[in-house]
Amino acid sequence: MANSARRKVAARLRVSVAIIFCLAVQLAESVQAGEDESPVVSYINREAAGKKILPDFTTVQLGESVPEQYRAAANRFARLWKEHVTGIKGYDTVKDVPFTLIVPDNIDDAAFGGNEPKIREFLLEHVVPGALVEVKDQNTYLNLNQHPVHVNLSCFDMLMAYEINQSAKVLTKRNITEHLSLVFIVGNLTDSDIQSSSINKFNKRNIQETNRYNEPQRLEMKNATKELASSKENRIGQHLMNFLSGMKSGTKVFQHFFSSSNLSNLMDDSSYMVFIPSDTAFQRWHPIDWGFYPFSVQEFTEMVLRNHFVRTKHPLRMADLRTIHADQRYKTLGGEYIVLKNKPTPNVNNVTILSDYTLSNGIEVYILSEVLFVSEAVVSRLHQMHKDKETPPLLAFPWFGAQFLSHSFLALERDTRFTQITRFLNTAEIAQFISGSNYTFFVPTDEAFERYSLDLLPDSVLASEKGIKMLLNHFVRGRLYDRDLKDGELIDTIGGMPVKIQRSFENTVRVNSARIVESEVFVYNLGTMFYIDDVLYPDLLKDEVKAVTDLKNVDRNVPDSVGGNDAYTTEQNPPATDRATSTTFRSSLYGLLTTNADVELVPLEVTESSKRNSDEDSAQLQDDEIITPKALPLRYFYNPKK
Repeated sequence: MANSARRKVAARLRVSVAIIFCLAVQLAESVQAGEDESPVVSYINREAAGKKILPDFTTVQLGESVPEQYRAAANRFARLWKEHVTGIKGYDTVKDVPFTLIVPDNIDDAAFGGNEPKIREFLLEHVVPGALVEVKDQNTYLNLNQHPVHVNLSCFDMLMAYEINQSAKVLTKRNITEHLSLVFIVGNLTDSDIQSSSINKFNKRNIQETNRYNEPQRLEMKNATKELASSKENRIGQHLMNFLSGMKSGTKVFQHFFSSSNLSNLMDDSSYMVFIPSDTAFQRWHPIDWGFYPFSVQEFTEMVLRNHFVRTKHPLRMADLRTIHADQRYKTLGGEYIVLKNKPTPNVNNVTILSDYTLSNGIEVYILSEVLFVSEAVVSRLHQMHKDKETPPLLAFPWFGAQFLSHSFLALERDTRFTQITRFLNTAEIAQFISGSNYTFFVPTDEAFERYSLDLLPDSVLASEKGIKMLLNHFVRGRLYDRDLKDGELIDTIGGMPVKIQRSFENTVRVNSARIVESEVFVYNLGTMFYIDDVLYPDLLKDEVKAVTDLKNVDRNVPDSVGGNDAYTTEQNPPATDRATSTTFRSSLYGLLTTNADVELVPLEVTESSKRNSDEDSAQLQDDEIITPKALPLRYFYNPKK
């Protein structure tokens, strides 16, 4: 019996060991698979990936092609390249392929220690083949070392700026030739110390795949303030929210921003000092009627809030602040420093403390008269980077109910490249289709209209049903940014026809056959315009264009002695003719250039009496009267052969 029991125990033990071994193997395989999987990254210059090519700029003087403040850096990079590029084996030098050189502001030769492989590695790390790098958020490229070069928009030192790989701050970009550009940076892409010291950086998330017409979203953790503040996990957030909710007035703006932020992810059960600007402090930065409101930029608002929180073991009470003589210096959650003083009155960074409160859990709250770390210079620079956040003035004309259309029209009207599209907009009644805001407008240049002879069409054709449809095919409902124009994507226009996006590895973007020549022209916060070099769906008016061009070039019904410019006249008193005109010719002319409401067919025998009265009629016109082609009917005649 005992032996039988021991055998059963031994069998169970062997089964248990086998099960544990199998589970361990499966776990190891899953971990290994997870480590082997690499994230999927869409590189803009993916077609140049793996190609061993080098730029040829032997005939280009880099230092002479850039502003003076960047010449020293460009010359150092060029010297290093010239001295060591011959040691890079297995690479071909090419001329007609775009390249971008990422030039560090300070190249320390001593740091290389004469190590030739290290220098070559440094050079290859700072060269991007196959693309002229666009300094735009979320753009990612591959350098010659097959390492990613990622552009991201960050917020640090209370300013918005672009960085590469969250380590090197971008200073500027300069196009040297059509195949070569320079991007100047602070630091370099091989210094790991710089990467590890990068803190408090914010990125934006690309527009969501499922809703490409939304505003760009933040690359932030999900909102946790409301969730955690309503639970027991974050008593600090709970106490602060209860306090703000209990304040009847004066802190509602801060309460709104705090409830929409992610600050609860940074807060624990430590003691805090919280500096809350009053509603009046925020109101100072709000435009009266229209303009730029800095706190419409969520990343900036988040950073401002962080710099109003101080984690400390012993919060400084107002009673203590009034009695001490030395300045008290603290570091905020955002990385900035604040200084509390008691003279001339209690203040923080020279901002007056209006009142103070000590909460039940020990949090010390100070109400301030100003927002900390926000100045005119900071807001001005932020404004330049976020034109798409600016609120517009309300326009009563040309179309009160179509603010995007109205502001777009006024902006294009001031640009000599867009006389045709403004004529089109002014003629076609499309305000009912483009009402309100949140649109994207692909705007053809005058050259594009002239390519198809659309500039010859009269207003009546542009205002026709087909003309309106062609125009509406240039509008998209929803605001698009450059990053939303993804290769191969089809986007429906308001006119009902789709447009296909094509993005090349040089980052050239086309909409159908039209190339975007100027991207992201922001119409305040109403929408975006993209200037293109071609007309979308010009075939809609090809019959009308053909009729006009045929009419312009026709000579079979016009006497030989009549010149092209003299053949037609808009005079109301033509000379008598002894030759009848072609009925077909006159009908096509009237149909193309005018409408029935504009033209009156006048018998030739009536024109003589009109001629006798013409002088009297013209004399009756006052100087301030404006006579337009639409105000008076037009009569077209051709001069007969003498």
